[in-house]
Amino acid sequence: MNRAVFTIALRLRLVTALSAAFGMVAVILMVGALFPSVGGSIGKLQVPEGVANLLGGADYGTITGWMRSEIGAVYGPLVVAASAIAAAVASTAGEEESGILALVLAHPVERGRLVLDKAAATAVVVVIVAAGTWIGLVLGVAAAGGGISVADITALAVHLAAFGFAIGALALALATTTGRKSVAATGAAAVAVVGFLVNGFAPLLSGFTWLKYLSVFYYYSGNDPITDGVDVGGLVVLGVIGCVLTAIAIIGLRRRDLRA
Repeated sequence: MNRAVFTIALRLRLVTALSAAFGMVAVILMVGALFPSVGGSIGKLQVPEGVANLLGGADYGTITGWMRSEIGAVYGPLVVAASAIAAAVASTAGEEESGILALVLAHPVERGRLVLDKAAATAVVVVIVAAGTWIGLVLGVAAAGGGISVADITALAVHLAAFGFAIGALALALATTTGRKSVAATGAAAVAVVGFLVNGFAPLLSGFTWLKYLSVFYYYSGNDPITDGVDVGGLVVLGVIGCVLTAIAIIGLRRRDLRA
């Protein structure tokens, strides 16, 4: 690892990552505090099955369903994906568009190593946000009166981090192969959104249920980590996706002529 490249890449995004983590703690704490007063009256929303799938079951009558729908299905992946995409794109395509990347590579820095350092910095950003989510869930569940074990909270945070690694690697691959911030950010965000919708609606389409296996959201939340704990298979798939996309990012940067 080139410590200088990694340190600079992380330092430039550290304040944003810590802000996102602190925001998650604050939001989840408020969500937990609201549950005793509104959870019983809302219960399970009567919405179409596809919408319920998107909301993690839309079960607001239990603290597990409340946190699954509010945090596990919506806020958690949204903030983690946005943080991962922003960090990966800014540190590669962003620096290329500003002329910084070409200047850095004028020094004896191997391109593949540089991509790995940027990927490592992005992974740390994801871990920080996932850790903030874990802290928020522990505090939020306590504020709601308890009901979810620390082990299950940890499982959700671990799955959230693995999801962030995969989305961040996708953004990194698009950024290094195209050199365009807009293409990388839009492309990675589009894949995440489409995956979210496919995971929710594919089970309702006769003959197309298999499409859910093409969505990273399925491997993130398909086995309900906040209830059933860590799903090793899902984590392995997300890890493989992240590794393959990082390899593509390395190949992409090595083969391109960078814009000065």
